[in-house]
Amino acid sequence: MRLRFFLMACTCLLIMTAYASSADTSAPITTQVQVKGLVKHPFACTLKNVHLLKPETHTNLNIVGAKGEIKKVFRSFKGVSLKNILDSAGVDMPNPKEKGKYYITIKASDGYTVLYSWNDIYNNPTGDHVFLVFSVNDQPVQKDGQFVMVCTNDKITGPRHVKWVESIEVAKLP
Repeated sequence: MRLRFFLMACTCLLIMTAYASSADTSAPITTQVQVKGLVKHPFACTLKNVHLLKPETHTNLNIVGAKGEIKKVFRSFKGVSLKNILDSAGVDMPNPKEKGKYYITIKASDGYTVLYSWNDIYNNPTGDHVFLVFSVNDQPVQKDGQFVMVCTNDKITGPRHVKWVESIEVAKLP
């Protein structure tokens, strides 16, 4: 009886250990961001070419969670505006009257996705506050991939703070 209990306990322990080691919560580190979809000039944004997209330096950004707690503090950061990225790629929009059907998804390697409408970026102050960030507090972004996306004018910045950014994709509703 003791042997049976011991074997069952060992089996449970092995299963729990295997499950815990397979439940890796970190996402694959990304080294480039694919700009794709309905664009005239798809490209990959890397640390080697990001300087061509007119990086900007900004200060004092708190990443605030849904409950109002400060998750991270960016004393300073360098990034490229999403608007500059889209302008460089050239949104392929044959019928400008359909602007309201276009949207941009920011996807992370862990599956997290954030969506902006074309109007959010081009007809709203938000468009001047969305950045693909590659340096925080004078250090390259590393732990969260090489690029993160932030929207600096959100009151609660956390939900649109995308770590491990792997793609920026332009699409259109039917």
